[in-house]
Amino acid sequence: VAFFFVSRVDTAVDKLLEANGSDEAKALEGKAAVANARLAYELFENKFANDPRWAELEAKGAKKQRPLWASTGTKNAAYSDCKYVDELVAPFVVNTMPEK
Repeated sequence: VAFFFVSRVDTAVDKLLEANGSDEAKALEGKAAVANARLAYELFENKFANDPRWAELEAKGAKKQRPLWASTGTKNAAYSDCKYVDELVAPFVVNTMPEK
């Protein structure tokens, strides 16, 4: 798997957005992590769909390296406990859901 630490992105970006303080910045809080992971997933899909080298390897039995959403427990109490799990469900993805 390829690890992506999801909630850490929002933790870092939200601090910058809070410091900015504008209404536009506030509207973006809690969105960077999901957007980042979705871009990574799009790259994953495109790589395995369009790379002729991959097609050759897959024909020989190679398996895809899957994205793993790690750190999916929210750090901000204003966000749903399942925010990153709910918003990032996709085929071939592994998710490390916290027990609570």
